[in-house]
Amino acid sequence: MPYFVTDSHPDCSGWAVEKDDGELLGCHATKQDAVDQMVAVSLAEDIEPGGERAAPDELEVGDYVRWRSSGGVARGRVEHVMREGVLGVPDSEFSINADPDDPAALIRVWRPEGDGWAETETLVGHRFSTLTKIAPLPAPTPDEDRQVDLDLPDYILSAAAQGVEWHEEGLSGDGVVPRTVREARDMAAGRVTEDKVVRVAAWAARHAVDLDADGARPGQDGFPTPGAVAHYLWGIPTGSRYADAVSWFERKAAQVKAEEGRAVMTPVEPRSKGSDVEFRSVTAELREVGDGNTFVGYAARFNSPSQPLPFIERIAPGAFARTLRARRDVRLFINHDSGQVLASKRSGTLRLAEDEHGLRVEADLPDTQAARDLKELMRRGVVDSMSFGFTVPRGGDRWSDDGSERELREVVLHEVSVVTGFPAYEATSAAVRSLDGLAERTGLSVDELSTTFEALAAGDDVDPARVSALVDVLQDALPKADAPPVTPVGLLSKKAELLAKRPPAQVAV
Repeated sequence: MPYFVTDSHPDCSGWAVEKDDGELLGCHATKQDAVDQMVAVSLAEDIEPGGERAAPDELEVGDYVRWRSSGGVARGRVEHVMREGVLGVPDSEFSINADPDDPAALIRVWRPEGDGWAETETLVGHRFSTLTKIAPLPAPTPDEDRQVDLDLPDYILSAAAQGVEWHEEGLSGDGVVPRTVREARDMAAGRVTEDKVVRVAAWAARHAVDLDADGARPGQDGFPTPGAVAHYLWGIPTGSRYADAVSWFERKAAQVKAEEGRAVMTPVEPRSKGSDVEFRSVTAELREVGDGNTFVGYAARFNSPSQPLPFIERIAPGAFARTLRARRDVRLFINHDSGQVLASKRSGTLRLAEDEHGLRVEADLPDTQAARDLKELMRRGVVDSMSFGFTVPRGGDRWSDDGSERELREVVLHEVSVVTGFPAYEATSAAVRSLDGLAERTGLSVDELSTTFEALAAGDDVDPARVSALVDVLQDALPKADAPPVTPVGLLSKKAELLAKRPPAQVAV
């Protein structure tokens, strides 16, 4: 437990040395005497001194701080301060009560990078009393030998500036994070980092589907939608220069990666709208154990090649190790539907572990209609797939030189699911989910579309009316004279090909 010095301890009129939980260890007339005691007891216990507690009026947005975490001393920059009320931490279930005597701060975590520090996507919340104000963290020294020209074209500068303007008018919706806005302002001023260029290229590939919505492009009713504003904030105009901007970022990202000796990543197909979460499934026998209310299966298999996504993907042993040690909750769903929860790690009804085969899942099923139906389907052998939802942290994957193969070496696990439909390792979950939109556009049901794709792949006769409906959609997707392509026909055809493939043979667990 670290020790701190403070001049605001209620039981000390001078400078106090206190434990992390506020327990008074000593009271001194001078700050130096308190610091000496704090250092002495810290050295005796072989821990790093906590430093001086931040006073209620000491910190503000933009200040750099450090604090004690489970992994040691962490550092970051304050993004929001709340002096009264409840501070929620985005993308987590944690919240902190703030009061005037001990405000709360939302902090962007920074990590060492090269000879300096760089901000991450991670946000945490802490009371002022656990924070110590520090000097600004230095950015990494730029590599003067870099040969990649990152001078931004005027249409990207203008797009970023327009995105900031729309954001300030409240048109960006709730999904935009402060970092995106800061980086948009930098782009509007002509500044962009190599890391940002790489992230823009990947972001554009995932979010192209957002431009299918009405109002996403100039001249359409309802323009600009929040999805369009997000594109502009990322430096991508959605009008006639859309393809130019995307091509520029992809080209520069490839140059940056090539110079760094990294593989050029093949863009991954878009996931569900507004989400960075990827989904993969494996066909495997699910079996009951004990009283029949507990089942065991595998949500992932190590070193097993996926079907083309269009790249081949393998999961390395140990990829789940870090996320399984974390205290974050993971839930078991049916078909990734958060409305159909079967078990959770936090409640103890879901147990996850890595073994020599892969990610082993053991769950105690509840006495609900959904669970009873699932057990019956398992007994009949109808359900034979599991899936998991994940994100890949920086450096968590490795690509082959030609971008045709990807190895997942570390993932952040968000959920696991029993899959009653298409296994996502046969086709990405995003491709399956896209059938909903295709069904709406063709007037066919999802089942009719699935049956049609299977018949086409097998060379069987297909209802001419269904073929006609699909042809109409494909014709609409062809590039227009004055507009960039919205949904490439090749990608749609690839999805149809992947969806038409039949599941592989079952693997005994």
